Amino acid sequence: MSTRFSFKAQITWLLTSLILLTVIFLTGSNWFRFADYAENQIERQMYFAQNVLEQTLRSQEKVLTTTASVLAADFGFKQAVATRDKKTVESVLLNHGKRINADLMLILDLEGKLSTTSSLHSLDTKTIERNINKLPFREVHAQILSIENKVFQVIVVPVKAPRVIAYTVIGFEFDQIALLKLKELIALDLTLVQNNQLIDSSIDDKDIIKKLLKGYQQTSPNLLLTRSDYFHKTISFGGSKDVKATLSASLTQIQSDFNRLIYSMLIIAMIVIVIAITLSRLLSRGLSTPLHILMELTKKIGRGELNVPTLAKRLPVEFSELYQGFSVMGAAIENREQAILYQAERDVLTGLYNRHKILNIIADSFEEKINLVVITLNIKGFKALNDTIGLSNGDSILKDIAARIIVFIEKSNQVLKDDTMAARTNSDEFLIAIPINDTNEINHFIELLQSELNRPFWLDDIKINLSLYFGVANSLDHGIDAERLIRRSTMAVSLAYQEQVSLRFYQEGEDENYLYKLRLIEELKEALESEDSPLFMNYQPKLNMNTGKIDKLEALIRWINKEEKFVNPELFIDLAEKAGLIVSLTRWVILQVIQQTEQWNKMGYHFKVSINLSAQDIQNEQFVDYLLTTVNNHDVATTQITLELTERDIAENEALVIARLSHLKSLGFAISVDDYGIGQSSLAKLKSLPVDELKIDKTFILTLEQCQKDQDIVASTISLGHKLGLSVVAEGVENKASLMLLNDFKCDYAQGYYLSRPVSAEKFIEWYKTYESPL
Repeated sequence: MSTRFSFKAQITWLLTSLILLTVIFLTGSNWFRFADYAENQIERQMYFAQNVLEQTLRSQEKVLTTTASVLAADFGFKQAVATRDKKTVESVLLNHGKRINADLMLILDLEGKLSTTSSLHSLDTKTIERNINKLPFREVHAQILSIENKVFQVIVVPVKAPRVIAYTVIGFEFDQIALLKLKELIALDLTLVQNNQLIDSSIDDKDIIKKLLKGYQQTSPNLLLTRSDYFHKTISFGGSKDVKATLSASLTQIQSDFNRLIYSMLIIAMIVIVIAITLSRLLSRGLSTPLHILMELTKKIGRGELNVPTLAKRLPVEFSELYQGFSVMGAAIENREQAILYQAERDVLTGLYNRHKILNIIADSFEEKINLVVITLNIKGFKALNDTIGLSNGDSILKDIAARIIVFIEKSNQVLKDDTMAARTNSDEFLIAIPINDTNEINHFIELLQSELNRPFWLDDIKINLSLYFGVANSLDHGIDAERLIRRSTMAVSLAYQEQVSLRFYQEGEDENYLYKLRLIEELKEALESEDSPLFMNYQPKLNMNTGKIDKLEALIRWINKEEKFVNPELFIDLAEKAGLIVSLTRWVILQVIQQTEQWNKMGYHFKVSINLSAQDIQNEQFVDYLLTTVNNHDVATTQITLELTERDIAENEALVIARLSHLKSLGFAISVDDYGIGQSSLAKLKSLPVDELKIDKTFILTLEQCQKDQDIVASTISLGHKLGLSVVAEGVENKASLMLLNDFKCDYAQGYYLSRPVSAEKFIEWYKTYESPL
């Protein structure tokens, strides 16, 4: 039931509806049962009336047959018929007809012609002969005959002397009087119909007779649907094919009895409904009072008023127990709220505030015009330490740090007007917010904090010295936005870790640079998803030192951002690696390069093209499948593609990378180690790597002609590469002198600005067409 209604109204409606439905079902049930009973009674009445009518007609037929047989056997009558004594025959017929109340007395010859008549009706000879001819002339028999819209029961008896010399026909008319007698006998009205035309009826009402003639084919007295006063049933009348009898049963009394029954039930139902409404109102009043008390109590609890007062009114046992249950629930909710509030605001391990809470506290301090210095501290190598000493011991150290920070806070609060606050903002990161009036106070608090935290930590008898990094930002110099100030102190500690200094203050512009990088990451996402991407590829040629030809290129990605500024590839590629976009970026590059290589193949230029990969690319499970699918979908051979990785990328998850590279090499791809000489690979690892090419880093090539040490390193690297069966590429060739030295060292390929800057595919072809070897 809709909650728009009150509880009282709902109970009233519920009980009233139940009783009303019960009355409706009972009324409907009695209606159907009464109608069914009445229909059965009418059917039985029709059945018995039909039997009585048929028996009456048969009895009358026997009487008429006997009378006609006596007449036909009378000697004087037969003699008169034989001698054609018309007067004697008419006299006998008249007297005999009066004696038996016959309505039709006829003598027919053997051909069915009317010989003599003694009809009490004014029927002409032709009419009689036309209708009499319908009778079959044979032995004694009876039949219903219709003559001029009148119905007769006729008996045909042959007159024999000793042969059949004529036929005697005696008829009894079914007129209004006869029908009324039959009505009294069968207790139903009787109507005679021929070809849907009325002959006679015991019913006086002409409208009923009209309805009878229109729908006299009715077969069932359906009292639930009919509004008629009569039920009619048409039957055969005395075996006649033309004349039908309609039995009519009056429904008036049955319908009257039925209506009285329905009215009685409705009156009883109304009385019961009134009683139900009264009782339900009384019941609902008894229930609504305690419910109202409980509802007010729940509202108080909902408002946070969890102290439940003592029950003043006496309530039913169940409601009293429920009230006490609310009291217990209020206390439980209060305890749970305190626990939830603590967990929502505090770090469970250390009891310090969490990041969300400290952010709100700092924001509130700024609204109260309190300036703060925010110090973020981080533990160097805490993950490795945790793995070494175990999680429980690591937690002990974190709790010890929190305890020392609390000691620092207590000491600080002794000299401060406002409270110092602390939070654990990350697994190994803590934040302390200290009220200040001047920036000159900051160093004092930092020294005090460091003196507390830089002391050794003890695990049982084991002494542990931690290296802590501190990042500092203050609201006087760096703004009073709480989130920004926390971010800047976190940025400062991150830079302290990178620069390997224990303390670092935030410097102006670093946050803007951070936000700029975030914007670049968002722009890069859009660029990778855009059909009209601002990303594009440039290609830098590699000179084959043995042939003097250009047969290899390096594909290099470039980007002009929304501000129409060139973005350094090293910057946005580094951001893509940190933001998890490098795999999507490399896929974009692979597709562009392979499409361009296919286009060059169709133009008749068959170059080998290098594509730079990252460690994330080669470790991605779908990378190999994507590379193979892209190559197979274009007219490019795997031998035309070289995959370049730095030593650092190969060293990361080395076993997996080597397995993937070995698989790619077996498929025809060439593998190149980029920036060789400044990475992490040892010579022992180099010999086991599945590589085809070494690229000497440009730091050794840029001033090759000026530095003997660079020349020695480059010459030895080329020699080593050749002995390992590798091709060697020198990148960063800026002048002819360096190129000639590389040629002397038997370097395989040279790449650099001296040959060509990275250019678009179209400009490269233009350059290639006019290229002349510098060797």
